[in-house]
Amino acid sequence: MFFALMLIGCEEDPLVFDGENGQTVATFASTSGTLPVPEEGETFELTVESTTKSNVDRTIVVEVDDSSTADPSEYDISSTSLVIPAGEYTGTVLISGNFEAIPDLTTTTLVLNLSGVGGTENAGSYRSTFSLDMFKKCPSELVGTYIASSTGASTDGNTGFPTVNNFEYEVTIERTGDLTYTISDGVAGVYIEWYTPYGYTFETEGNFIDVCGTLSGSWQDAFGSTIVLNGSVNDDGTLTINWVNGFGDEVTATYTKQ
Repeated sequence: MFFALMLIGCEEDPLVFDGENGQTVATFASTSGTLPVPEEGETFELTVESTTKSNVDRTIVVEVDDSSTADPSEYDISSTSLVIPAGEYTGTVLISGNFEAIPDLTTTTLVLNLSGVGGTENAGSYRSTFSLDMFKKCPSELVGTYIASSTGASTDGNTGFPTVNNFEYEVTIERTGDLTYTISDGVAGVYIEWYTPYGYTFETEGNFIDVCGTLSGSWQDAFGSTIVLNGSVNDDGTLTINWVNGFGDEVTATYTKQ
């Protein structure tokens, strides 16, 4: 009888979760995020969660992983935000992007490792690493009809090494994304002007992305050659666009909005 009583006395319900006295495990609320940074700056809020709460503030300990490609000058982690307040299960880490320091036409990544909260290394293997992609973001409004004035030269001897000098052609620029566009004819009529003897009597759509006034793009022409575009948005609203193909033909054009 005594043995049976001892067995009954040792039985208890299993402890599934105890926010007051249970084991503390800290995690990030997510594993990745994106921070487009405009000229005035932008801040990303990264949530850290704990399985327990405390009657005192608890410090959040994060470390920058060696795999990060973002330079320290590109971001700031607010030291005052590295806290889970007393009585709470979550805290928010504030990460601010520095527009001037982020390279043009580049996405850099900040990788953070969570060590724990409250001065203890209590981060689990689940959601203990967070990656934040950062890039510059500028307003871009380039949709419209333009007159392109092109100057350049062909390398094709069969057509007499033709050139253009302030050759004008109307094109339409349409938006395909926040920063991406198409041009109704990426070479602004120059191929039609030069290569009609080959049957090139049609337009070939081009494309580009506008990253804070710097334009870049590429596409294939009907010859199978890749055309590479680079350019800029000028202070007066015109566009300067340079393109070169795989044969070495090269043209620079000024696009004026109508």
